[in-house]
Amino acid sequence: MIVDDAGRLVWFRPLADKAAADFKVALYKDKPVLTWWEGKSVAGLAEGEWVVLDSSYRELARFSAANGRHGDLHEFVITPDDTALVTSNETVEWDLTSVGGSRRGRVVGGVVQELSLPSGRLIREWRSLDHVAVDETEIKGKPGPRFDYFHVNSVDVAADGNLLISARNTWAAYKVSRQTGRILWRLGGKRSDFAFGSGARFEWQHDVREHAHDLVSVFDNAASPQEEPQSRALLLALDTKRMRVSLERAYTHRPDPVLSHFLGNAQVLGNGDVFVGWGGAPYLTEFTRGGAIAFDARLPHGGQSYRAFRFPWVGRPANGPALAARAGVLHASWNGATETVSWQLLQGAGAAELRSGPTVPRTGFETVLTPAPQTRRVAVVALDRRGAPLGTSLTIDL
Repeated sequence: MIVDDAGRLVWFRPLADKAAADFKVALYKDKPVLTWWEGKSVAGLAEGEWVVLDSSYRELARFSAANGRHGDLHEFVITPDDTALVTSNETVEWDLTSVGGSRRGRVVGGVVQELSLPSGRLIREWRSLDHVAVDETEIKGKPGPRFDYFHVNSVDVAADGNLLISARNTWAAYKVSRQTGRILWRLGGKRSDFAFGSGARFEWQHDVREHAHDLVSVFDNAASPQEEPQSRALLLALDTKRMRVSLERAYTHRPDPVLSHFLGNAQVLGNGDVFVGWGGAPYLTEFTRGGAIAFDARLPHGGQSYRAFRFPWVGRPANGPALAARAGVLHASWNGATETVSWQLLQGAGAAELRSGPTVPRTGFETVLTPAPQTRRVAVVALDRRGAPLGTSLTIDL
């Protein structure tokens, strides 16, 4: 769903028996679009497909992973080349004696695919088992029947065009050659190429992104199992000449400390603020550049969001406004319309006699309007901030 600055609903799309994840704004062919994954998830591994909608909420693309793989919920990035970076996984027989398992165990490897849009045709594929040894995992204890040693949970395109891949279960991010798949460096984990300064280390992380001025953002879950008192959103400064990393700033939830056992993200905004979705904890927080809280919201009981984002968005739905009547009161709404400021009532004794009635400011997802006595037929017109019409509902009988 999309909500405004006050947390009021702007657009929603029920998915019945499926889940949605990684819902955000992207650029496709130089135009803003909405993208997400939808499907079903079991024990952190998922099977689904990715969706792209235009600003009128019309579907531009829907595709699944290539080579018969499962479409994983953890990432969907549209690159500057208008290709899609997505995640998948594979379960294969593997020698797990290095981590206390059997010689013929079952391991879950992370897979990253780059696909063409809108067809979903495979361009290239990266497999963690080709490049990252199983004993790099930070999982303690004897491997189970499906040993998820890596758990890829984010992919980012770096400024040099290569990939930055986050693996939750090795506590590491990997800079990977987009062309060859070779690992250029490791940030964190047992084989880190960087020395860490005070407070810069992370565990069980999500959402590793590269930014200008050699900054990297990380959502540091620090669980599960718990490694630190609370989760943090981190800005890390990388020195790739001396191979050192230092803590630029850490953001924690307050006054109630949050420990997010799964999910989560940290989005660096254009003004320097950091918007944090706390994943398994039901909070959304925007921090200013200096660390003050500019916005904080809590999801209802039972609600959780894999990631949460703040983006500019202009929605102009292809369908018109909706109008409903109950007990002589009208309810006007337009799912996804972001420019509606007020509603004008059209009313009369018949469809050919509708006349302009009062104009009522939009008060939320549904706005209440009251028709004049003896009114038999009504419609509403959505108006923008200048009073210009944006769309008109169907006419209904009272």
